[in-house]
Amino acid sequence: MAKLQLSLWQMLRNGAIDFTGQKQAYNFQFYTIWLSGIIGFIYGYIEKRFLYTFYCIFGTTLFVTVLCLPAWPIWNRNPVDWLEPLPEEKNSKEGSHEKKSSGKGSSKKKDKGH
Repeated sequence: MAKLQLSLWQMLRNGAIDFTGQKQAYNFQFYTIWLSGIIGFIYGYIEKRFLYTFYCIFGTTLFVTVLCLPAWPIWNRNPVDWLEPLPEEKNSKEGSHEKKSSGKGSSKKKDKGH
């Protein structure tokens, strides 16, 4: 249990959400806020108070923020397996070649015949 809580705390501190989780969190946020806006509008229209519409949308926004903003494990079910970086080769020939070709302009200019 303690290990599970530790890994959950590390995941929340890390803040990593995979790409699929980002899309799911966005869709959940988008559709939930829209649905609460429609329900709030209908309820506010019946009660003839726009403030009820605001309460529904604002409350849902706070709720969705608590669910979507932290990196909960539900948003990290499809982590990306990154490739290991290739080791850099250090050759003196490549370093001197890169220095020569990295300049924007060359000191030798071609004559165009003008």
